[in-house]
Amino acid sequence: MTAEIDDTLSVQRKRAEGVVAGRRIPVGGQSGLRDLLRLFWRQRMVIVSTVLIVTGLVAIRLFQITPQYTAIAEVMLENRQSNIVDIQNVVADLAPDIPVVLSELEVIQSSSLLHRVIDRLGLTKDPEFNTTLGKPPWYAPYLDWRTYVPDAILAAAGLTKRQRVHRTDAEQVDYVLAITTNTLRARLRVRSVFHSHVISIIATSTNPRKAALIANTVADTYITDQLEAKFEATRRATVWLSSRLDDLKNRVRQSEAAVDAYRQQVAGQLGQGSRLTAQQMGELNSQLILAQSERAEAEARLQQVGDLLASRGDVSTAAEVLNSPLIQRLREQEAQVVRKVSELSTRYGERHPAMIDANNELADLRRSIESEVRRIAQGLRNEVQVAQARERTLSANLVTLERRSQAQGTAEIKLNELLRDAEANRLLYENFLSRFKETSEQEDIQQADARIISRAQVPVDPSYPRKRFILMLAVVAAAALGVGLVIVLDQLDNTIRSAEQVETMLGVPAIGMVPMVAGLKSRKNVPQLLAKKPSSTLGEAIRSLRTSILLSNVDRPPRVVAITSTVPGEGKSTLAVWLAQVAAMSGQQVLLIDGDLRRPSIHNILSLSNDSSLVELISGACTAEEVIKPHASGFHVVLGKNTPANPADLFSSVHMRNVIESLRQTFDFVIIDTPPVLAVSDAKVLSAVVDKVLYVVSWDKTSRDLVKTGLNEAIKANLPIAGCVLSKVNIRRHSAYGYGDAGYYYGRYKEYYAS
Repeated sequence: MTAEIDDTLSVQRKRAEGVVAGRRIPVGGQSGLRDLLRLFWRQRMVIVSTVLIVTGLVAIRLFQITPQYTAIAEVMLENRQSNIVDIQNVVADLAPDIPVVLSELEVIQSSSLLHRVIDRLGLTKDPEFNTTLGKPPWYAPYLDWRTYVPDAILAAAGLTKRQRVHRTDAEQVDYVLAITTNTLRARLRVRSVFHSHVISIIATSTNPRKAALIANTVADTYITDQLEAKFEATRRATVWLSSRLDDLKNRVRQSEAAVDAYRQQVAGQLGQGSRLTAQQMGELNSQLILAQSERAEAEARLQQVGDLLASRGDVSTAAEVLNSPLIQRLREQEAQVVRKVSELSTRYGERHPAMIDANNELADLRRSIESEVRRIAQGLRNEVQVAQARERTLSANLVTLERRSQAQGTAEIKLNELLRDAEANRLLYENFLSRFKETSEQEDIQQADARIISRAQVPVDPSYPRKRFILMLAVVAAAALGVGLVIVLDQLDNTIRSAEQVETMLGVPAIGMVPMVAGLKSRKNVPQLLAKKPSSTLGEAIRSLRTSILLSNVDRPPRVVAITSTVPGEGKSTLAVWLAQVAAMSGQQVLLIDGDLRRPSIHNILSLSNDSSLVELISGACTAEEVIKPHASGFHVVLGKNTPANPADLFSSVHMRNVIESLRQTFDFVIIDTPPVLAVSDAKVLSAVVDKVLYVVSWDKTSRDLVKTGLNEAIKANLPIAGCVLSKVNIRRHSAYGYGDAGYYYGRYKEYYAS
């Protein structure tokens, strides 16, 4: 017996480590797309319910929402303007680049433009836009947090409950206009069409015609605002130009009068004009230069003659002397006399009268030449004086002309300044006059910088809520929520539902599955189920369990088997009855013992009296023949009942061991129904007298943690556990899980069984 218990514990430890039948079992169960799909399929009602509930709530809310209609008007900024006349605009046309387009978007949404739209459409009288006209909903006070705060606390915090604000008439008008403007701005969207100069004006309202009217009115107001801005700018420019023209005309008159007055003032100074003075100055300057040249030349000749006279040199070499005809004749005569003297000197002596006459004649000629030279020198002096006097006269005249020219230049500079000022005033006046005429003509030919290319049409279908799309989205979201809920529930599920979970999570073999019996109104009908339908799925499951028990030890099939569970209500007593009934059907001598002396139940299931029970048998108050009672199903039973004694002490006594050994010799198969492991220690004590222990786990009910705790207690107490039995298995639900164990076939292949 001890060796068998050790073998059982070894197998249990190996299974706890994940080794079953020589193969490694992955901890945590199967995973994969197939398991996920099976999870969704078996929990399809959760998903369907979630979809129906969420979609229904969304549908109810959608039908409560007032539909909104959206109308779109399109305006295009012009990048080209038709010029009727070539006149420059007062306000430059827009260059529709990105900053300009963005600026125009803000202009369309500006308060000033929206105020004009409100005035044109009378939106301050429309409850849709003027929310002050409508009554607040009945639940509004309940949404205000201050409703639930005592007045003392609000006062301490410097707050008060929401009260009606009293405003003056002007303040109320401004308040209503602000409310209406904010509402209109919220119902209006303005955006630019990508990569274009088109602006879309999108208006939303509960009335389709009103939506189209608002969009078109905003577009018209925007175009009108552009034209009025240009008209206003042109008008202001015209008024300003008109006032400036009068000033400029007066300035032109004043500047021209100043020119005439100055001309009359300097007429004497100007004389014939600066051009004639300049011409005279040029001529005088030329004459002065020529006089200076002549004076220099005369001074040079005089200097040459003076230098020759002072140095006693040969004056005859001077140019003026050489050029004198008289000197030339005297020189010729002197030459003749010199030849004569020379001839006479060869013939006569110095004292010869002819020589004396000739020498005297030569001396007279030379005195005449010297006298002529001196006369020429004096003439040169006179010529120099004349040249100097002429030069001084020309210089004086030139200085006079220069002074006159300077006076004329100053006068002309002043006159030119006055002329330029007058000309500038005249040009400015002419330009302003021309611009004034252009601006005056331009008032009637103004063009807007934008035009409406598509007016808003009355929408047929509401833009919000998009019921079909929202419902489809709600279905998808609800399905996703349902799937997530299923996954969360599956992760939170802490029960046992398959034989594989038993082996992988609990580390013990699963040797049977007992289907849940439908229509079992009373536990007293338990024995009749197998008697009436021995070939049902229930009967086949019990027979398969019995076979697994016998094969748990082929050499020495167990004859005394205890049945226990983790907690009460897991069906171990019912399983004990059915197992005894099936074993009896196979021809064995079977004894069923109710070993739960704290809460005995088999006597109620079998409808027998428990006056004589296991307590009397152990205590020796009754014999085995008096206690053992036959049942109509073919097995015998030893009933139990409550006892004031400690059942654990009774089970651990020698009498209990002797009783079990005696019954082992009498019956082929002994089944003991024991209390739950976690409740009391009776099952642990009985493990010393049994061959195997069946551990019953309620399907999809008992938590895994409890089962693990109970099994740990059983293993610590060296219970010879043959394996786990899943009880109360819902065959239909279990087959949907597709675990591949016996329960799957019970549900999918019902034709093999007599239901």
